[in-house]
Amino acid sequence: MLRNNLLPNSFKRIFSLLVFILFKLQVVYGQTCGAFQSLNPTQSASINDILVPLDSALKNEDLSAIDSLSSLLKSAFGNQAGIPEAPENYFALVNNESWENLTDAISLSRVLIDLDSSIYANLWKAAKGMSPPNYQPHSLFLRASAEIAVGLLQIAEKETDASRKNRYQNWALRALDSLATMQLPSGAFPFPDLRDYSDPVFTSVIQNFINNCGADSINVLQNGWIIDDKNSGEFKFDAGVIANAYYQAYQLTGNQNYKNIAISVGQYLMPLSFNLNFNYNTFASLGLTRAYQLTNDLTYLNRAQKTLRYAVFPGQLLNGKWVDGHNARAKYQSVMIQNCVPTLAVLSNSDLYYNEIKTMTNRAVQSMTNDVYTCESATGFRWLLRGFTLNSSVISIGLKDSITTLIGRHINQAAINGKYLDVPTMGEYLELLNEFTGSISISYPIDLKVFVYPNPVSASTKLVFSLKESDLIQLQVVNSLGENIKMLDAGKKTAGTFSYDLDVQNFANGVYYFQLVTSTKKYSQRFVVIH
Repeated sequence: MLRNNLLPNSFKRIFSLLVFILFKLQVVYGQTCGAFQSLNPTQSASINDILVPLDSALKNEDLSAIDSLSSLLKSAFGNQAGIPEAPENYFALVNNESWENLTDAISLSRVLIDLDSSIYANLWKAAKGMSPPNYQPHSLFLRASAEIAVGLLQIAEKETDASRKNRYQNWALRALDSLATMQLPSGAFPFPDLRDYSDPVFTSVIQNFINNCGADSINVLQNGWIIDDKNSGEFKFDAGVIANAYYQAYQLTGNQNYKNIAISVGQYLMPLSFNLNFNYNTFASLGLTRAYQLTNDLTYLNRAQKTLRYAVFPGQLLNGKWVDGHNARAKYQSVMIQNCVPTLAVLSNSDLYYNEIKTMTNRAVQSMTNDVYTCESATGFRWLLRGFTLNSSVISIGLKDSITTLIGRHINQAAINGKYLDVPTMGEYLELLNEFTGSISISYPIDLKVFVYPNPVSASTKLVFSLKESDLIQLQVVNSLGENIKMLDAGKKTAGTFSYDLDVQNFANGVYYFQLVTSTKKYSQRFVVIH
């Protein structure tokens, strides 16, 4: 083998160029499957030196400093940037890419729920932080019960067996009502003291937090619950998840208390500082977005998009990964996609940070999709379900086709061995199926942007949709039985955005759908009438 100093200068230049190109390809298209981050002492010291002023810049909301320091941070990580902190688990996906139809999906949901029916029947205890089977208090994250309860409501809405439907709804509503009693005056939800349970992750984290609180820990930790995170951002995770859950529960039930809980969480999140954990900040943006959707108060949406631009976007690499090993893990990139999509969905291209948030979301979805195909990596598919709802202005038709295929492969995988399928995921899958009145077509993915506000509605509501190109349309309102209630429009439309006002004062309380049919697509948007 020739040493580098024996190579002619022209060869050296070519060799250096090839190394550079290979490095760039690695940065753009992702890392080797199974790789994990390994930092040398010099890198670790440099990173820590940057994190201190970056934390200060985030708290002071100094965007110029945030962007500059984030660039330095990426350089400090070097070739370890965007590599997960621990090896990811990979296993082969099934080849069947067809989606489960509604009947089969409902059957699958029954199998899933029956496996742990006693836990779901006692979900209201989990909403008090009580872990099965012994239901010891202060031992479980409250957010778990919120997500499961909404999943049960979503499944119940599609369930054809009346006794099961009632059972699921009763379990869910009791859990949500139980969880509601745990909300703090600030709007946040407490975090369980898991030290007594020797939790492998949070025991040391909680102990360090309590130590940092010093004498004030007596006020922070009360009756087995941490009731104040001292603006560390630790409550953002739970708050965002729970706000999203109550937003969805309100959409499904019309319960005004659920709406108020979600708004209260948004009020709690509004003044919080940005912090160094990128995924925590996305939970804040999610909760703020849901508060905006319930109030139409733009201050929530402005704060949500600012959160994503200042405290999430700067940490992303060109390859769609986040720079640090923790957020480079698939599970955290997955939740960031899930959390960003709702905000992007309600932004317009005239919003201040729309382009950055769109670019960030596109990169993240693209990199996760590439990883799944490259590594045959089933990393859960809730991010795919959210990603599927993005229109063609955000993701290409080809990427939409890839996502469509992967959802099919994941649901068929789950039908065989249950991997990465839980009640919240099943609920989202069934809800996505509900958007279709015909079979799902890979050739004609949905690229319509539809917005309904307010929802639920008591007097009137507005439907807005955009067409990418001229097409024949038929727009009508149908009830939950599929019966036509009102024809709103029919005929040829040019490319553009169309808005319709619907007076529902003569509608009976219940669930209805705007049904939009074009020459290639069928789309339905659910709304609830409550007088």
